[in-house]
Amino acid sequence: MAFLYLTVVVNNIDWFQLLYKCSYVSSYWSVADSMKLPTLKIYLLVLTVNVFVTVTLKADTLPGLSALSESVVRESAIAFVNTTTSPGLEGATLTVDDGNRESEQWRSSLGFSAEFTLKKHIFNGYWGLAVVGGSLNDKLELVGDSGQPVQVELTRDVVALRGSFGLSYPVTQHFKLRPYLSLSVSDLQTESIVDGLLTTAPAGSADTTAVFNSSAQMLSTTGSVDALYSRWYGGNRLELSAHYHLIYTDAFSEDNPVLETEAWNDVLQLKGRFSGPTRLTSIGRPWRWLLYANHSNFLSQDNLSLGYTSLFEFGAGMEWQMNIKPMDWFGWQMIGLKAGVITSSNVEGYFMGLTAR
Repeated sequence: MAFLYLTVVVNNIDWFQLLYKCSYVSSYWSVADSMKLPTLKIYLLVLTVNVFVTVTLKADTLPGLSALSESVVRESAIAFVNTTTSPGLEGATLTVDDGNRESEQWRSSLGFSAEFTLKKHIFNGYWGLAVVGGSLNDKLELVGDSGQPVQVELTRDVVALRGSFGLSYPVTQHFKLRPYLSLSVSDLQTESIVDGLLTTAPAGSADTTAVFNSSAQMLSTTGSVDALYSRWYGGNRLELSAHYHLIYTDAFSEDNPVLETEAWNDVLQLKGRFSGPTRLTSIGRPWRWLLYANHSNFLSQDNLSLGYTSLFEFGAGMEWQMNIKPMDWFGWQMIGLKAGVITSSNVEGYFMGLTAR
């Protein structure tokens, strides 16, 4: 007679269901053993593994910490990837502090975008390529199911490759629409440290520290529409734009079933900039000063995901007018330096660095 013994380290499992199914398998194992039926034994072994996986996967991500549900983990991971890799989002360093949460996030990108001429058409083509990276360090103060304080420290790093392709339609002399599609492939690495969980031991309850490492690959498809307005006032130029992005993300993970998910998100951005000439020149080309203001609204993002749902950015800079466009396929009009402050509810941040457009 064979005995089935399963040792499970997860606390909040439906033990009644597990024991019932194990006793069911054990009784039929005895029959198979007495009748010498190896095929039935193989079937029962497969069933045993299925029982164990099915029951344990129904447990919460962190037993004893229902405040951190699987849905919150999924939404936070996708929100971080989208706020880092979506088109139209520029580099930034952010700090979030809302009392129970302290986090730091940065993002940066290196790439280009350009319009190219389509002969015998009134519209132009549009394309872009970018390598994007970002990091998040998130510290949460939560309350466990037993009322004890629990500290969660989450570190996430993402690297992505993004490509875009679309069209640019001139509606009037000063206004044009640009619909385009972007595809991005992201690699997400996560380390979670949870301190303060309670485990039941023979001597009673004791605090434990749990460390989880996981990775996920995400494929994002983004449909975007840009509405662009520009007008010259002598040597000064006013540029206003609105950008809408609808993002579908499909996530795959071999070591964390929670991240096997998919989601829809959308982002609305409003941007304005005003620039003018200076007396400075380099290699015969002029430098221009600029002032800018941006607003990003992550429409479908829950505040629990990253601690914010919108950002405001204000800044200034200097740009050198290059107008380099080899072969009419790619190039840069301007390259320069820009610095700005970023703010929102419980959020402070800044941007400082090189820009190219």
